[in-house]
Amino acid sequence: MRSEIGKLKLDDTFEERETLNRNIVNAIELEAREWGISALRYEIKDIEPPNNIQKSMILQAEAERKKRASILASEGDKLAAINIAEAEKLAQVLKAEGTAESLIV
Repeated sequence: MRSEIGKLKLDDTFEERETLNRNIVNAIELEAREWGISALRYEIKDIEPPNNIQKSMILQAEAERKKRASILASEGDKLAAINIAEAEKLAQVLKAEGTAESLIV
């Protein structure tokens, strides 16, 4: 099991449980065949990484949330600036049209 888990990144370990289970069953089958033992299933239910890795994962997730929040905020600021510019442009056009109409009358 350790050799199979060691082949993956920690993030992939949680996502690839089925593949890990299959690979471990195959490894057990290969080694236990001589003894007449057959492994039908192997299931990884819980992987608990060491505390320092858990802290790193928490910090990474927090950084990712902050990054997404920053991106959303900047996109909102961009849209607000575009809307303000378009409103100012429209106001100038309407003012110019009003001035032109007043000169005609």
